Amino acid sequence: MTPRSPEPLRQIPPYVRLDSQPEGSRAKVMELHCGSVPAQRLAEMGVLVGAVLRVQRSAPLGGPLLIEVQGSLVALGRHLAHGVLTRTLP
Repeated sequence: MTPRSPEPLRQIPPYVRLDSQPEGSRAKVMELHCGSVPAQRLAEMGVLVGAVLRVQRSAPLGGPLLIEVQGSLVALGRHLAHGVLTRTLP
């Protein structure tokens, strides 16, 4: 009897920072890497771990992102969006 070869590990793509998501993309928030005060501000806007959002617009030259989350449009500065790790959804 020959030994079974192990099943290949399923590759999970790395998280993408919200400020790197392209316009029109849907993403799920996986982690927040920011202090407690910015995390509270994000929570007030509906950006929580597990939330699904869509990047509506990405302003040029380091301007804010316009995202849709829980049916609302929210503008996020690049610095704040940089601390939001997401997984791109189909």
